[in-house]
Order: sequence, then C-alpha cells, then structure tokens
Amino acid sequence: MTSPYLIVAGWREVSLVDVLEGVSFTLWLSYCNFRCPWCSNSKIARGLLKKRLPVDRVVEAVKAAASFVDYLHVTGGEPTLQLKPLKKLFLKIRELTNLSLSINTNGSNPLAVKELLPLLDHIAIDIKAPLTDPYKYSNVIGLSLSETKEYISKIAETVNVSLQVPFLEFRTTVVPGLLTVDDVLKIADYLEKTVSKRTKSRVAFVIQQFIPYNGILVERYRKLKRTPPDILKEIAVRVAESARSFEVYYRSLEEGVQKIK
Repeated sequence: MTSPYLIVAGWREVSLVDVLEGVSFTLWLSYCNFRCPWCSNSKIARGLLKKRLPVDRVVEAVKAAASFVDYLHVTGGEPTLQLKPLKKLFLKIRELTNLSLSINTNGSNPLAVKELLPLLDHIAIDIKAPLTDPYKYSNVIGLSLSETKEYISKIAETVNVSLQVPFLEFRTTVVPGLLTVDDVLKIADYLEKTVSKRTKSRVAFVIQQFIPYNGILVERYRKLKRTPPDILKEIAVRVAESARSFEVYYRSLEEGVQKIK
C-alpha cells in the first residue's frame, strides 16, 4: 500500500522549547488558515516552505531520534489542515515507539482535534487574543471580522474538547501594539472560567515573548523590539494572582521558561 503524504516545511530532531518541560522531535507542517501579520513562521504558513514527503519517510526520521526525546510534537502552520496523513503518522509512531504525541494548534478545527484526541498526550492551543473581542482577534489573526467570528466559536469548542487530554497548554504571545496587559488578563479570566471544575488534566498558561524574526511578513512587526521580559513577568504575576485551575509561566529568549505558579 502506498504511504500517504504530508506537506512538510521541516523538522528538528531534538527541541527543548516546543513542549513545556519536555524534549521533542518537532515537525513543522506547511500552510495555515490564519494570516497573522506578526507570524514568525509566515513562510511556512503561506506554503513557501514545503516538501511532499511520504508519512513513512517522516516515521523513519522520528524513529531515529526516539531514544533522545519524549514527544513527537507537530506544529506549523496549522497541522490539523492535514488531518488524514497526520493521524496516520500518529498511529504509526504510537505503534512503533513509546513517544508521547503532541500538537500545537490555533484551535480553528475542533472536529480534527476531537478525532486526534484519543492519540494525544499533549495539546498546545494558541489563544491569540480575548475570545470575547472579535474585533481584536480579527486584527491579530489577519482575517475579516465575519471569518473571525466563525473561528472564535470553533476555538472555544476546541478548548472544551481539549480538556480531556492529559496535558493541555494554552499560549498567548504578547505582541506590542496588538495585545495589552488587560487583553491577557481577559484571556486568563476566560480560561479560568472554562477550565475550572471541568478537567483533571494538567493545564498550563504560557505568556510568550514576541520576537521580530526576519521571516515576519509585515515590515512594521519585523522592526518591533522583543517584548521585554519584565513586562511578561508582570503580566504572569497578575494572571497568577487569580488563577486557580492552571499553572502560569512566561517564556523569553533572555530568561527561558519561568514558572510563576
């Protein structure tokens, strides 16, 4: 039987930054349905970096690194856009290794997440802005307001579906000029109300630094400075003051990953 294909941007055999407190083989899949103007992986998101590879070829690469890592972590782009071959990949890795399985998603495809859920040990969901503010979410993801409103309801559904996974990680990148301290506090409040009493999973909220990589599509975001670590820490401390249902971290180049609570 012919192996199905994945559209792959690349991979890193050993990564220390893609799963919180874990070591992963990280696979980037091409294409994304969002158009975030600040995205550091915009070439991947737009499909400018891509190679059509059989799932079996990726499996062999993961197997070769399996003794050095804890997870196979699949990100993008948006990995749920390639659901069928991605599921095939996970099934083969589950059969052939002892690795835990992980995805990083923008949350826009709850049906795909639900289908993958029985295979997954870890899900990271990027919450781009307050889900209660479609105008802001629209600006952050670079889509029309009408499209964004449809996606917000799907993201909320993905959050609820994902509460069944053993380890659930929410991530918000603090982009200067797009997100304020109050925006992140609103996200945290939403997560607290949603997570509370609904899960026995380990849940973490990671407040991330914006980094102006050269691959960012929109020039003004390439010219921004990194979000200062002290700002990230300040936000994380304020989030932790009211968080009861999840751990709180912040992540920056200067300080790495720091746990507040």
